[in-house]
Amino acid sequence: MVVKKVIEIDCQLCTNCGLCYNVCEKRAISRVSNYSCARCVKYCTAMDVPCKPTRFECNTELCDLCGKCVAVCVTGAIRIVEISRSAS
Repeated sequence: MVVKKVIEIDCQLCTNCGLCYNVCEKRAISRVSNYSCARCVKYCTAMDVPCKPTRFECNTELCDLCGKCVAVCVTGAIRIVEISRSAS
């Protein structure tokens, strides 16, 4: 069993403030736009479905797990988690 630590960003808690993006010296945090989904388009006028076409992701190849993004996140949307998988 291989255990690896990674940054996890909960898009339900994220307010898209960009503090994590600005504090990341390795540029591992990036802003991703998803306008192709369009599942919520019919609800947009009533605002029945929360729509976040922009979200943040962490590139695990660039991230050194310094924790600065975790510390600056005011909503607690970012955390360091352990993932495990079988060794091949």
